[in-house]
Amino acid sequence: MAAREKTSRLGAGTTMAQVAERAGVTKMTVSRVLRHPEKVNPETRERVSAAMAELGYVANRLAGSLNAGTSGLVAAIVPTLRHSLFADTLEGISDVISQAGLGLFVSSSDYRSDVEENQIRSILERRPDALVLTGLTHTKAARDLLRNFGIPVVETWETDDDPVDMIVGYSNREAAHAMTVELIRSGYRRIAFVNGPMESNERARHRAEGYLAAMQEAGLSAPPIHVVHHDAVIQPETGAKAIRVLRQQPGIDAVFFTSDVFAVGAILACRELGIDVPSQLGIAGFHDLEVGRVVSPTLTTVQVPAMEMGRKAGHMILARLAGRKLPSRRQDLGFSIISRESTRRGH
Repeated sequence: MAAREKTSRLGAGTTMAQVAERAGVTKMTVSRVLRHPEKVNPETRERVSAAMAELGYVANRLAGSLNAGTSGLVAAIVPTLRHSLFADTLEGISDVISQAGLGLFVSSSDYRSDVEENQIRSILERRPDALVLTGLTHTKAARDLLRNFGIPVVETWETDDDPVDMIVGYSNREAAHAMTVELIRSGYRRIAFVNGPMESNERARHRAEGYLAAMQEAGLSAPPIHVVHHDAVIQPETGAKAIRVLRQQPGIDAVFFTSDVFAVGAILACRELGIDVPSQLGIAGFHDLEVGRVVSPTLTTVQVPAMEMGRKAGHMILARLAGRKLPSRRQDLGFSIISRESTRRGH
């Protein structure tokens, strides 16, 4: 019975004392291997590591960090995990914080502020060391929670408005304005804009503002914005459907999509419908995803610093956790307009 009881405690329930006994060292030595392995004799370190592997030992980082008040985790909430749009940002965060021994916990809000609020509450119960959010649209309750909790918070993918704590990204308003100006410069005049819902997403709202401002400045009439109501489902078919609707409007000679995925779907639909891109219809996207570089014609788009946003967010978090003062709570990383075949008339 005793042997059976001992076996049942292996794996998830294995204790540090058991590891120490198997390796022939003290619990203090096991703790030192976990926290400061460089300070332990290599032979001892290997013996302890082997014992942990044999017993299936998993360190309880939370219990070991109660005195320090840290969990060793950074949480990130993104709007969707259904495609790679935010993957580069998450990778950038992970690359930086992992070097400091921190782990990354990821959750998806499905583009809904109420869902995000519930996730924030649940995450804060687990006492993360910091939190990374996408965008600036949160419920008042969520903003109050974050400001009162006292951990570093970094909002990403935008630079405007009033951040909860720190912010890193680019101006969606300026990016959409610049792309619309580029389309006008290329000779297009009746430019349609396909956007996501604006009431729940300040990025979409700011892009619409930038587009409308550029059209007004050029003295051009802006067609009604075509809103994709289910923007969490970002699929090429959505862009294809938008093209079929917009071609019914007289004179549309270019379409600016808020997503490269939509824009690529539109290019494929134009091929089926016999619409020549770019001579009959110019098409532009947003984000500079790889698919836009390989579609034919290649896609003109707004290139955004997705991975660099994540890296910068990670560095800002580490600086705050180390007690260092940041030169600025706001980091604008800018954007680039990438002109390709889908808007080059006469090529």
